[in-house]
Amino acid sequence: MSNPKVLPIKTIDQVIDTAIKYVDEERQNIQRGLLCRFSKVNQLKGKYWRYGKVTLLAGLSGHGKSAFLNMLEDDFTNVELNKNFKEKHIVLAFKYEMEAKDEVLRNISGKMEKSYNYLLSSEYLKDGETYNTISDDEFEFIKSNAEKLRGRPILYVESSGNLEQLLATVIHIRTQHPDAKITVTIDHILLSKKLGEKDDLELMSNTAHYAIILKKMGINVIFLSQLNGEIERSTRKENPTLHYPSKIDIHCGNQIYWACDDVMVFHRPELLGIEKYGKYKIPTKSKIHLAYIKSRGGNTGNIFFLENFKKGGIIQLSATEAQKDYGETKMKF
Repeated sequence: MSNPKVLPIKTIDQVIDTAIKYVDEERQNIQRGLLCRFSKVNQLKGKYWRYGKVTLLAGLSGHGKSAFLNMLEDDFTNVELNKNFKEKHIVLAFKYEMEAKDEVLRNISGKMEKSYNYLLSSEYLKDGETYNTISDDEFEFIKSNAEKLRGRPILYVESSGNLEQLLATVIHIRTQHPDAKITVTIDHILLSKKLGEKDDLELMSNTAHYAIILKKMGINVIFLSQLNGEIERSTRKENPTLHYPSKIDIHCGNQIYWACDDVMVFHRPELLGIEKYGKYKIPTKSKIHLAYIKSRGGNTGNIFFLENFKKGGIIQLSATEAQKDYGETKMKF
C-alpha cells in the first residue's frame, strides 16, 4: 500500500498573521470583495461578496434567481461599481441552462428597460396580433451597450460537464491567470453531468464537496439550484405561517446547505396564487421575496423586490414599499 499524502499544515503563528492582516486591511477600507447593486444584499453579505465563500441561490423556475445571478455577473464586472476593488479579478460563468448570448441580451434589456422579447422583436403589441420591431435608433442603442461590455473580465462555459471537468476548468483558468481573484458561477448545478452519481441526491452531495474545494482555493462560488415543490403544497399555501421558504424546500439540499456560507431563496408567492403573504399579509402583486435563510456571518433576513421583467430587471424595495400593492396601473419607475 502506498503512503497517503500528508495534508498541508499551518502553525498558529501563521494563522494569527493572516487574521491580523485581514482585520487591518478591512479597517483601512481596502475593498476585499465585490459589490452588487442591491445595498440590502451587500449589507446581509457583510458589506460585499468576499472570496473564499460559497453561496446558493435557490428557487422555483421563473422566480428570479437566474435574473439575479445575471445582475451579479454584470455588477461584479462593472468597473464603476467596483472601482475601489484594486485586484485583478475574473468571473468564470458556467452556463449549463442558458446560452451566453442570452445572458448578454438580458443584460442589455435591463439597461434599455425593455423585455428580452422586445429586443428580439417578438413582444406582442396591444392588439395581441402583431409584434414590435426594433427601430434603427434602438438597434444602435443595443449595439452601443454591447460594445461597452467588451473586454469585461468574464468568461463563459456553455457546455455542461461533470464535477471533475468543472474543477479542471477552474484550475486551468487559475493557471492562466495566477494573479487574479476568481468568481465561479454555475447555472445550475442539477444540470451538471453525472459521473458515477446514481441520482440527484448523490450529485448534490458531491457538488457540496467540490464547492468546499473551490472555497479553499479562495474562490467566490455562487450556484443556482431548484426547490423541491414542497412549498407548492396546498397546506403550505393556506397557512400564512408556512408561506416563507426554508431549508426543507431545497431540492436534495441537506449537503448543499451544510457546505454553503450563505443561502438565499427567491420566491414569488403570486405565482402560487397567494395574494397576501405570510403573517404580515404582504400584498404579492409583482413581488419577489428573497429569503436569506443562512449566513455564517449571522446576517439572515428578508428582502423584497419588485418584479419588473418587462423592463429587464428587479427593483429593491424598502420595508414600507414591500407593504404596498403594485397593480399594473400603479407601476411607475
